[in-house]
Amino acid sequence: MKLSKIAQVIGAVVPEEESDSEVTSLRSPEQALESDIIFLSSPKFKDEIARSPARYIIVGKETVIPGKICLEVSDPYVAYARVAQLFEDRSPLFSEGISESAVVDPSAKIDPSVSIGPGSVIGASVVIGPGCRIAARCVIERGCRIGADCRIDSGAVIRYGSVVGDRVVIQSGAVIGSDGFGNAREGTTFVRIPCFGNVVIGDDADIGANTTIDRGNFEPTLIGKGVKIDNLVHIAHNVQVGDDSAMAAQVGISGSTRIGKRVIIGGQAGFVGHIEIGDDTFVGAKAGVSKGTEPGSKITGYPARDLMGMRRIEAAQVSLPQLLKEVKQLKNEIQELKKCKCSDNNH
Repeated sequence: MKLSKIAQVIGAVVPEEESDSEVTSLRSPEQALESDIIFLSSPKFKDEIARSPARYIIVGKETVIPGKICLEVSDPYVAYARVAQLFEDRSPLFSEGISESAVVDPSAKIDPSVSIGPGSVIGASVVIGPGCRIAARCVIERGCRIGADCRIDSGAVIRYGSVVGDRVVIQSGAVIGSDGFGNAREGTTFVRIPCFGNVVIGDDADIGANTTIDRGNFEPTLIGKGVKIDNLVHIAHNVQVGDDSAMAAQVGISGSTRIGKRVIIGGQAGFVGHIEIGDDTFVGAKAGVSKGTEPGSKITGYPARDLMGMRRIEAAQVSLPQLLKEVKQLKNEIQELKKCKCSDNNH
C-alpha cells in the first residue's frame, strides 16, 4: 500500500519523494521490518520505536525520530485504528460465493458479491446487501434484512425479522432477536408473553461473541449507530442504546431501559429496567444501576453513586480497622473518666 494513501486516510503529510513508497504491513515495533509502519502512542516508548527497523512511524504532532519518516497526527492511537482497518483482511471467511452445503431459501435476495460459508441457513425473504461475509453454520431466519459489508461470524444466529445496518460485525455465538424475558404471574405459575417486535441494529455497530439481544415486545429493541458491544453482554427487550455508546463484557441491561449517546459502561455493570441513562454518562465496572442519570454523570459502586463520592468511600474503608481501634480506645478512656468523676462525687 502506498504511503500517500495511508497519509491521506489519517490526515498526515509525507515528503513528496516518499509518496509512492510501498508500505508492506502494520506491525508491532518488535516484529516490524523496514517496509512496515508502526505507531508511537506514548513518549515513554520513543527509544523502543527508534530501535525498530520500521521506516514509517505514526507519531503525535511535532514529534521527530531521527532516521524515520514520521506521519504526524493529533491522536496516534486513533490513526493507528484507521490504518489497521486499511490492512484488515476482508476476504471471504471460507470461500467465494455460496457454499454447496449452505441452505438458502429461493425467495432470499442475496447480492452476488456475498459469501456464505458451509452449513449456514438463510431463511425466506431474507435480504443481504453487497460485500457481506457470512461464515459457517450461521442462521439468518425469515424476513431479516442485512445491510452492506457486514461480517457475520460462525455460529451467529439472527432471528426472524431482525434488521442489521451497514458494516456491522456480529461475532460467533451472538443471538440477535431472541425472545424477551416476559412472563405474567398466575398464582404460583408463569404465563409466557410472546414478543411481537424485532431488533434493529444501526450502521457500524459491533456485537461481541455470545452476546444476546432480545426482540422488543411490540416496538423494536434499538442498537444505535457505531455502538460497540463486548462479549457476553445481555440486552433485554425494548432497550434502546444510543449512538456511539460502548459496553464491556458481562454487562446486563434490563427491559425498556434507555441508554443515551456516547455512554461508556464498564464490565459486569447491571441496570434495572425502565430507567434512562443520560448522554455521555460513565458507568464504572460492576456498578449496580438502580436509577437514571443526568447527562455527563459519572457513577460506580453498588448501588451506583457519584464516582468521586464512591472513590472517597473506598479510600475511607481502608482506614476502618485503625478507626475502630481508636474508637474502642476512646470508649475505654471515657469509661475511666466516668469512674473518676463518680469517685470524686462520692467524696
